[in-house]
Amino acid sequence: MKIKLLSFAVISSLFLSACGGDSDAGDYTTNNESEWFGYETGASTQDINLFTKVKFSFNNKQMYINGEYNVDGSTQFLSSDLLSDYLATDGLYDAPKSKTDLGYQYATLKSKTATVWTFTPYSSRNYNQLELTEKFETVNLTGKAISPYINGFEHYAGSNIALSSVVGAYSSYYVQKLKGKTFPSGSTCLRSISSSTNTNFADFYSGYRLNNYDPSKYFKDGYISTALGKFNLDLSRDMQLNTSVDAVAKIGSDYYPASYYTAGEYDILANQIKQYERDYQDAVAESGKNSINAQLAEAYLNGLKSECTLFNKTASVAIDAVK
Repeated sequence: MKIKLLSFAVISSLFLSACGGDSDAGDYTTNNESEWFGYETGASTQDINLFTKVKFSFNNKQMYINGEYNVDGSTQFLSSDLLSDYLATDGLYDAPKSKTDLGYQYATLKSKTATVWTFTPYSSRNYNQLELTEKFETVNLTGKAISPYINGFEHYAGSNIALSSVVGAYSSYYVQKLKGKTFPSGSTCLRSISSSTNTNFADFYSGYRLNNYDPSKYFKDGYISTALGKFNLDLSRDMQLNTSVDAVAKIGSDYYPASYYTAGEYDILANQIKQYERDYQDAVAESGKNSINAQLAEAYLNGLKSECTLFNKTASVAIDAVK
């Protein structure tokens, strides 16, 4: 399964706090964190583990990702399970197929401060025009409940008995599994607050191919045909500011669902919160504060505000103890 991580998919998703490097480290800063961990919940009460876990580590300005365990109990991850491919003006940034001791090489770091990281995704062809930037805020988790920081929606929906018939059994199961579990002293997390790119790009997963692709049927709002890095790209006409556009990329003779981004900021947390607040206010106005629709919208809103993107080693040990 894909991990929801920053703009690289899943997560679009991340990462680094301590970077090894030589004396000309430039914009790099160093702190005590050499690894960060991302978690994604499952969807079934029959899952062996409550989460899928990935680790991000860093060495010589390179960023690596490695899957540690899956909700089904497996520990095997393919490159296509974790990494997306990218299309930019200079060509195809193909995800690596082989692992190092640290995992799959994800990107080359360009610069880093405590909460702003800029990097270029891995490319076997050494393309380097695409630069992505992630901005974070740091959250002190010491003594706080684990549940809302991993999956905020499941926490708030599962804590509200009125929503049980709407969201199903998993939400309450998630809450009960983590009930009373808190983070120890020294736990911190990073929350993504925005992503940005210096140039237009698209990302897609090489493991997801479309069969019998017909753009007129695939794009309900119509589509635009264009090209990126000499590859054909169909874009939905349903475009909104500061967010991705549904797309389909043609690589060779195959078609892949993709997300297309224009230069500038996207996935801005403050904007997403404002939209969820409007959704909640609309639900209250239409159905009343105690309505199921309003309570569901409130769970989405509170969940968005609470979730973290990455956890430090101390927090990760506590999460693993209740996986």
